Amino acid sequence: MDIIDLVIKVASFLSALGVIALFINKIVKKLLNELHHKINELEKNQCKNYLVNFLASIEKNEKVTECQKIMAYEMYDHYIKDLKGNSFIKDKWERTIGK
Repeated sequence: MDIIDLVIKVASFLSALGVIALFINKIVKKLLNELHHKINELEKNQCKNYLVNFLASIEKNEKVTECQKIMAYEMYDHYIKDLKGNSFIKDKWERTIGK
């Protein structure tokens, strides 16, 4: 009887650990998803800021360096493709830079 009781207690303990692990996993995933969303929004806003400043410089006929142009193209590409940005930036880019 003692061995049977021990096996039952160990099995119950392991089941409880499994339930606790699933619960913790669910909470961690939710927190990470929220964090990921906030990071994406921050990154999207940084891209918008850079692109607005870059496009304003172009419209004012200010001189921009080759490095700034490359950065702007990379940011715009990242903004549209990766961050799924589709705001006034896309319209302004197409009017200012062209397709």
